[in-house]
Amino acid sequence: MKQDIAFSNAPSASSAAQELCSQLPRSLTSYGAVIFFASSKYDFAELSGLLRKAFPNAEVIGATTSGEISQKGFTSNSVILNALYDADGRSRFKGVLIDNANQFPAVHRNDIIQAASSVGIQLSSPEIHRDSFAISLICGLKNAEEGTLSLLYALINDPDFLVCGGTAGDDLAFKATFVSCNGICSDCAAVILFVKTQSPFVIYKENIFKKSGKTVRLTDVQHETHLIKRIDNQSPRHRYAEVLGISESAVNDAILDHPFGRSFGDSVFIASLVQFHQDGSLNTYARVIQDSIQEILEPMDTLAITEETCKSILEKIPRPSCVILFNCILRTLGFDKKQKEAVASIWSRYFPHFSGFSTYGEQFGHVNSNQTLVALVIGGLKSWKKHIRMHRLSAQERIWWRCCLPYASRTTAFRASSRNILPQMTASTAVRRMQ
Repeated sequence: MKQDIAFSNAPSASSAAQELCSQLPRSLTSYGAVIFFASSKYDFAELSGLLRKAFPNAEVIGATTSGEISQKGFTSNSVILNALYDADGRSRFKGVLIDNANQFPAVHRNDIIQAASSVGIQLSSPEIHRDSFAISLICGLKNAEEGTLSLLYALINDPDFLVCGGTAGDDLAFKATFVSCNGICSDCAAVILFVKTQSPFVIYKENIFKKSGKTVRLTDVQHETHLIKRIDNQSPRHRYAEVLGISESAVNDAILDHPFGRSFGDSVFIASLVQFHQDGSLNTYARVIQDSIQEILEPMDTLAITEETCKSILEKIPRPSCVILFNCILRTLGFDKKQKEAVASIWSRYFPHFSGFSTYGEQFGHVNSNQTLVALVIGGLKSWKKHIRMHRLSAQERIWWRCCLPYASRTTAFRASSRNILPQMTASTAVRRMQ
């Protein structure tokens, strides 16, 4: 599976759609899926309709954002389009819209099962994670994430099957967010894109926070509104300040650097804090549970973690051909200008291309969290041996192909040295053979 990316900051939905389509190198009928992320400045319904018409053979899904991500860095007032294709037909896509996801998502149970089944994903099977995953785009401001994920995982019999995605934004206006599936738009829906593929993929969750050893118990919680009224049977503002060793007047300045963390095995899922109210109560973005133990987290070195993330991904997918990033808006806001530039630079160094958006929430598996990066990375064929047999490389070329090619395209110096070591087999020769 491969990804073509288009970018536009044109002033209107019609001009943006035209510009996006003109940038793509292939026939618009060749794409199997289109995923777009658009600033709320655009007429989202118009943009969704135009893109649906432009890609008649594709599943077209999209969401409004609070900022866009591409090799141009962190941008705003723009739209990013991902066009996915697989010339060998190894990948299949099917989208489904779950309307009123904040109230009655269960009425769409059969629609979800049928959508997955139409691309060969049997949700009752215990082994579907091997060649399948799903992308979620869920309307923000509706508290619909947990209900949607609960419904999905009630239908999914494979605990290792992963849903990844992000919650739609509205450029911090906090009025209305939108998602769409094949031209149908809603401000209270979830869109799920089922993907079945023979290409290798990894879904990676990055935290830039660590455990501090400082824990609290949430002793009075209103689940529906994400409101915490008591922590350790005390005022949340007082107890939070006491644990951190700061004054109560400083708590709202501390929440971006010290969110709550929920542990599931070795993983920590973040519940960001919205604000402390005048009465001392506290709101969170992600749902928290009555009597749950929460750790107050500490920030880590953002750039070092970004490097570590990219290296870990490339160990699993040495030649990424599709990278989609769901990055929490609170991370984006927490980065200063230099950090944004540095993070985007690191991504550019490791990935040939990438795109994404700043979200109001991030979905990874059955959990919705905050202040997190969720990365979907897809590569080429699963087997190097299959690649090598298919193109009948010599033994010497086989060694070069396995060991050198993933790195050769990144540095001119390495390409030069590899030609000296293996004069018969340069990077350009390898590429020609693959073509």
